Amino acid sequence: MPLPTGPKRRYLVDGTVAVGLAVLVLSGLTSYSEAYLAEAARRPDAWLTVLLLLQTLPLALRRRFPTSILATVQLAWMVEVALEYPGTLSIFGIGVALHAVGSNLPASRSRIVALVSIGTLLLWTGIGVLSYEDVGPDSLLSTGAFGLFTWLLGREVFQRQLRTEELEQRAYAAERDREERAERAVREERIRIARELHDVVAHQMTVMTVQAAAARRTLRRDIDKAAGALEAVEQAGHEALNEMRRLLGLLRTSEVERHTPQPGLARISQLVAQLEEAGLSVEVIVEGEKREVPPGIDLNAFRIIQESLTNALKHGGPDTRATVRLVYRPEHITIEVTDNGRGAAEGLGAAEANGQGLVGMRERAALLAGEFAAGPRRGGGYRVWAHLPLGTR
Repeated sequence: MPLPTGPKRRYLVDGTVAVGLAVLVLSGLTSYSEAYLAEAARRPDAWLTVLLLLQTLPLALRRRFPTSILATVQLAWMVEVALEYPGTLSIFGIGVALHAVGSNLPASRSRIVALVSIGTLLLWTGIGVLSYEDVGPDSLLSTGAFGLFTWLLGREVFQRQLRTEELEQRAYAAERDREERAERAVREERIRIARELHDVVAHQMTVMTVQAAAARRTLRRDIDKAAGALEAVEQAGHEALNEMRRLLGLLRTSEVERHTPQPGLARISQLVAQLEEAGLSVEVIVEGEKREVPPGIDLNAFRIIQESLTNALKHGGPDTRATVRLVYRPEHITIEVTDNGRGAAEGLGAAEANGQGLVGMRERAALLAGEFAAGPRRGGGYRVWAHLPLGTR
């Protein structure tokens, strides 16, 4: 059976402590010798048992009612002392109650309650010192030290609880902030991708419009030329429909910004030249037969390569070398960018949390129904891999 948690566990622990202390105190009644009892003013009886239970069992509720429990336990102890029963271990109940006052009440109230309680203990002990020869002045010191120590121990627990709660709140706030920033990064990246794809689709629509107008003008004069124009319209329509399918599900804003024509894989050589001028050595390896890919895939494949190489330049350190492997297949293209630099441990994780780098690349691959993976390489460096299906043209 699983152990209880939360408040149930707290009450179980407190109840166990109270019952255990009661058993300990009551068991001490059997340890008196007859010689000691013969000299005692009052022998143990049922009333002493009641007083001892009042000093122990209420401790089960000490966290919920610390002040009231301390008053009950201490009053029962004072009655026990006043009736001159033989000495017992019941004063430990006062120590547990003072600890609860220190660990559960605010500072100012806790100090007042502890001051009143310890002062009363010292007063009652002082009366005993004056009234009985067998009660020495050292009892004042031990009683005061005992009460002060247990209360201070409770205050330390209280402060530790406050620090723990503060750390938990900070951790919770940091986690929420991280999640919000990650969600915002994904949302902004999807909007940016949608805008880029909007330009691609708009381009295809423009081609369709122009070719359809040309076909209309030449239909009666040159049927072959009109047929070619209509074939171009058909091809552009297929490409536009494929790109529109990839737009489904994306969040869009109402305001559409104008962009310059977007780059594609044909511009990798220009990108490599720019990065080599900045200090990054790049090798490009192309496998398979180069072929024309849909504009949306062409754009996002270029962006993945661009972002991977940019991260290698930023975080790889000096003398970093990167390799771009681009594999063309009839049904898909595969991108692999590797480097030998210091890599992600210093920069890419933070970049992802801030809405750059890996978040953008992962969203681009997901948008195209592809696969994406990134992480440190065995032996050093970093690897980015993307698998993008070409779909039906």
